[in-house]
Formats: sequence, C-alpha cells, structure tokens
Amino acid sequence: MKIHHIAIWTLQLEKLKEFYVRYFNGTSNKKYINSQKGFESYFVSFESGTTLELMSRTDIQNVPIEENRLGLTHLAFSFENREAVLSLTEQLRTEGYLIVGEPRISGDGYFESVILDPDGNRIECVYKEKQESILVENHVIKTERLILRPFTENDMEAVFNCCQNPNLGNNAGWKPHETPEESLKILQTIFIPQKDTWAITKKENQQLIGAIGIMPDPKRENPNAGMIGYWLDEAQWGKGYMSEAVSVVLEYGFNQLGLILISANCYPQNERSQRVLKKMGFTYEGMLHQAEVSYDGKIHDHLCYYLEKKSY
Repeated sequence: MKIHHIAIWTLQLEKLKEFYVRYFNGTSNKKYINSQKGFESYFVSFESGTTLELMSRTDIQNVPIEENRLGLTHLAFSFENREAVLSLTEQLRTEGYLIVGEPRISGDGYFESVILDPDGNRIECVYKEKQESILVENHVIKTERLILRPFTENDMEAVFNCCQNPNLGNNAGWKPHETPEESLKILQTIFIPQKDTWAITKKENQQLIGAIGIMPDPKRENPNAGMIGYWLDEAQWGKGYMSEAVSVVLEYGFNQLGLILISANCYPQNERSQRVLKKMGFTYEGMLHQAEVSYDGKIHDHLCYYLEKKSY
C-alpha cells in the first residue's frame, strides 16, 4: 500500500502548478475542467510516484495556514545532497519566496529548510545525512569535487599564491605572506606537523585552493571537544567548496576522532565564514570580547559557534 496522492485547494491554480513543476521537477497532466461545478484541477506527479492534486473551485474559502494547526502541516521533498537543498533555498529566496526555516540540521539528522509556496503551504526541503563513515586512506579524504590531503613542502608556491592576499589574512588574523620562503616556514612549523590539517585541492586538476583542520579547542578543558578552522583562496569563494570540505571534516571529527563537540570562531566582520557555519548547523553561543590580538596589534572579538555530535 502507498499514498496515491495529496490534494490541495488553491485560488491560484496556475501559479501553484508552475511552482511545483519548475522548482520540484513535477510533471503536470492536462487541466481537468468541470464547468458545471466551477471546478478545475491538475495532477502533478513526481519521481517518487506520489502525486499532488491541485484543485480550485469557485466556492472555496481562503483561511490562514498555521504551522501548529491540527491536520496536514507541510509537504517534504527529499534531495540528493546538502548543496541541492542550499541551492534551491537560495534560488527561491532570490525570486521572492518566503524562507520560514533557514537551512539547519534537525535533531533527527535531516539537513532541511522550509519554504512557503505561493499559497503559504509549508514545503520542507530535506536531505538525510548518510550514516556510513567517510573513506579515509593515508589521511586523504575525497569528496565529490575535492581531495583533502596532508600538506608537503612542495606546496610552498601554491600556499604563497593564496596567502599573500591580505583579504585572507585579515579575515583570519594572520599576516599576509610576503615571500615563498615565509610560506615554507609556516608549512614546516604549522601545517605539516599538525596531523588533522589538510590541504584542500580540486579533484579535477589537483590545484591547492585552501586549508582546513581540527585541533584541540583552547577555550574548553574537554579532551572530547575540538575546534575547526579553515581558509580558502579568494578566487574560489562563492562556489560551495568550503561547505563541501567542512561537511566531511565534521564527519571525520565526530566519527573518526570520537569528538562530541566541535567549535569554531571567527571575527564579526567575516560574514562568509559565518554563513558556512550556519549552513552546517552550528549554533551561535555568543561573542567573546577582546579575545585576540592580531599581528598588527589590533584587538578582535570572536564570534563563537559550536556543533554537538547528537545534532549532526
């Protein structure tokens, strides 16, 4: 036995049909019209086999739809990955639809956002996180578009090309690299010795585009808590690479290292980093005032975030 279809009354039949066809890959049949009853409808079918019947009639009533009312409260569509949920959510936001639930990880392990359709029906866009552990071989982690691997001294030129950019260092609190030799020294003293630090490279051409790592959280006296940090070459901003890398490193931290909490800090002006953390489901826990003195003597506050394993 399976659900054959779900029916929705609407005063905007054509608009609602176009919404589900355009954004959720539905396929509509030819409109049914019963002129005697003033009734019109479409059946919109989806790959899963479930069908929506969108119905309009001259005597239907327009009443508000509340989140906590009794009865049917929302429809949920499943997606193949987080990026698909995020992409459609941002597309709908840009095109004027109301996002009533920002992307987050639910308590039962779904990555989801909530959108209102043209009639105000609540639509959940969901992706269920896979429970299998990521494949780590020789401390290398592969994703759809990336390879995360240990740093080597051969990365000197690539690191220098990225890190001489002041827009990276000023967002992270370190001085822009002035020479390749300075980058080599940082590789030798920071990136290479730290076991759980990776170079982020593009799978298609092995280009080094950033770094990511997990280390003990210096603000917590808890051996089962870690802190994640990362940077990305400015030319690669806005392409979803960092969210892709953070996702697998979080999984590594929880499932391979056995951490129960992973924290992250960033400067208040670093809005890009904040967006990544919110997308990954991190909770904002407050501002640590005057937390750091940077290389140029400036004092910075830290915005503090955390993610618990039970929420991931």
